[in-house]
Amino acid sequence: MKTLYSVYRESIKTLTEAGCDSPEFDAQQLVAFCFGYNKTQLLMNSGSAVDEIKLIHFYDCIKRRCNHEPLQYIIGMWDFHKFSFKVGEGVLIPRPETEILVDFAVDKIQKHGYSVVMDLCCGSGCIGLSIAKLCPKTKVYCLDISDKALEYTRMNKELLGADNVTVMKCDALQSSGFLGLPRPDILLSNPPYIKTAEIETLQPEIAFEPTLALDGGEDGLEFYRALSEIWYPFINRGGYLAMECGEEQAKDILSLFVDKAEKGKVIKDASDFDRVVVIAR
Repeated sequence: MKTLYSVYRESIKTLTEAGCDSPEFDAQQLVAFCFGYNKTQLLMNSGSAVDEIKLIHFYDCIKRRCNHEPLQYIIGMWDFHKFSFKVGEGVLIPRPETEILVDFAVDKIQKHGYSVVMDLCCGSGCIGLSIAKLCPKTKVYCLDISDKALEYTRMNKELLGADNVTVMKCDALQSSGFLGLPRPDILLSNPPYIKTAEIETLQPEIAFEPTLALDGGEDGLEFYRALSEIWYPFINRGGYLAMECGEEQAKDILSLFVDKAEKGKVIKDASDFDRVVVIAR
């Protein structure tokens, strides 16, 4: 008879041998997903017999993770900031460092009473939808070019009941007349910023994420140029543009605004890497 704990330990060994970075964490998450036990409950029920149908599902999930499919895609939901979002193939996985954009926007909205926020290249909608829930009087626009991403944004909007959010298809590299949208007080973006040639060198899990959400062009700055040339002038005076970036891109991004803006700053993430570039309008 297989017990819950023996299955858990076996899965850690299997994930380790497959080269997964966090085998114990992955195993805990998949036990919770498949059997309904969190870490504490797992220990309290370690000797319990496992349900055979649930075990088949669990082994399938372990196999997928051993093939380096992201844990988030397997579970289908992931926490970001104060909320949980549906995620899956075709949409970028929400990451903790991106929460900086939410915190920045919420702080400015509370201080200045801003009424319009845009989340450009919104993906799952985690940035814009989090802000919409935390600041219900603010009108939020979530924009992306990917139909699959917008499908997830709409699902997450319904999941969270974020009625103050408008979801629209938009190419960030073209203004398209700004789709008749109002000028934002804050424009936020976590755009594609990985150099094209570097994408194939990244960890295997990245291969499951959409290239459209990763590829920032030859130098990784293609979308930042569009933000500087097209979108920054569209922001209301007294507002802000805040952009997530790669670890060594902040100075190059700031240089794109030398002739356009007077004030800019860089916010570091928890690992002390440059993570968000803010430009005042």
